[in-house]
Amino acid sequence: MAAHFVALRYRLLLGTLRRSPWAIVGLVVSLLGGLSLLALTAVGAIALRALAPELGGPAAVLVGAGLVVGLTALSVLMGTSDPLAAERFSLLPLRPRQLRGGLLAAELLDVWGIVPVLAFATLLIVWSTSPAALITAIVALPIAVATVLLIARVSADLLARQLASKRARDAMAILLLVGVIGFTVAMQGVAMAVLAVGDLGGVVASTAAVVAWTPLGAAFALPLAVADGAWLEAAAKLAIALATVAIAWWGWGRLLGERLTNPIVLRGGGRVREGHVLDRLLPATPVGAIAARSIRYRRRDVRHLMNVIAVLMLPAVLGGLQLVSDEMPREPLAFVPLLMALVAGSIVQIDTAYDASAFAWHLLAGVRGAQDRAGRLLGIGGVYVPAIVLTAVLGTWAAGRWELLPASIAVGLGTFGVLSGVLLWLSAYLPGEAPQPGANPLGRGSSGGVQSLAGVAIAFPALAIVGGPFVGLAIAAVWIPWLAWPSLAAALLIGALVGWLGIRFGGAAVDRRGPELLAQVSRAV
Repeated sequence: MAAHFVALRYRLLLGTLRRSPWAIVGLVVSLLGGLSLLALTAVGAIALRALAPELGGPAAVLVGAGLVVGLTALSVLMGTSDPLAAERFSLLPLRPRQLRGGLLAAELLDVWGIVPVLAFATLLIVWSTSPAALITAIVALPIAVATVLLIARVSADLLARQLASKRARDAMAILLLVGVIGFTVAMQGVAMAVLAVGDLGGVVASTAAVVAWTPLGAAFALPLAVADGAWLEAAAKLAIALATVAIAWWGWGRLLGERLTNPIVLRGGGRVREGHVLDRLLPATPVGAIAARSIRYRRRDVRHLMNVIAVLMLPAVLGGLQLVSDEMPREPLAFVPLLMALVAGSIVQIDTAYDASAFAWHLLAGVRGAQDRAGRLLGIGGVYVPAIVLTAVLGTWAAGRWELLPASIAVGLGTFGVLSGVLLWLSAYLPGEAPQPGANPLGRGSSGGVQSLAGVAIAFPALAIVGGPFVGLAIAAVWIPWLAWPSLAAALLIGALVGWLGIRFGGAAVDRRGPELLAQVSRAV
């Protein structure tokens, strides 16, 4: 039975790869990224083994527990879009125990399931300082893998019914995004505090000692207890690890049985209310209508809303480390709008992909390509341009250099204009990927896919060439303040010119290949 589920998993993967050449490229890039992370893990384990062997054990416990938490969060978010969800087998004569074993095998032998197994295997390098610890780590490896897979699956199935509502899924995605960003800022403060204390080893050891007694870290702490000769402690942690696997195995079977007999049905969102304020502010033209729709979607569509939240919280993440450290210079805070504009401008490329099949209305209504491009730029700019200007004001205030305000606005608006113009044209050929409307906002395609990567690889060198004058003047303004004003003038001129060229040439490309573009964005992700 397990072989059937594994074969089904790979057949689904092959079907996706056959439909789109970009899916093959995406798989290759993802695998290379996973291999890079594995290589970094191995290098880190070797470094700990050679330079600080006393920290290797506690660090391995924390890394293992962190992988459990990360993969569990990922499984919860992806659970509603799992192609092997239990509901898909509800009409077949399958018992929960048959389904449970097959799904676990498919999860373990999946392309992405092999990566954590190899990551845990690289941690064996840390335990090679002691033969007893190494043997224990090898024996405990299956328990650790089972812990990760079962906790992730149980958590996903336990929350699947609550996440059946689109509103709940959207709220969960937003909370996770805010939580990750908040965690990043908090970790910056913790790292600075640890560096101030100067006892990194003590902090790691004490944290690992607590995590080792939890279901998240018990399986990873067995070799550490054996290496210390604490056999009673090792037996207790082994009991915790085995109990965690047993309870998770039993609980998952109960949850699968419930989903087989009472399938979960995904539900949509609530009623969309009309809005009239934007209709009065924007012109009654196709450009104004598209811009108004784009601005509304930034609030109503969680896929767009998460982009807005990420861009708005970016200054907090980047500026957090600067503010908690008294030794770092404050001038870089004035240039945070540059990085903010890089992220906001990159969203322009995949804006059409978010429309999916609804893009057909633009073609059926006879909207010109230039009107489509201009409306999208006006809508996206109407949200992000004020945010960039506000960030420039706050950044120069935090830096204590008000004379850099024109330069700060210049690098933000100029970068946004140049990047948006290039990507308005490029998105007619490489629109990227996006989760389908109503789907998991953090599912496949949420990062734009390989086409988005290709677009960034093309647009950033163009930005470096075209935007070099105003960026160079803005940086020089740190030492020669009056150069901030020529930088602002150059940024507004170059940004507006490149934006206009993007509308013109991008619109002409949309007019030529509108049906092909519709086919690209309508393809299921």
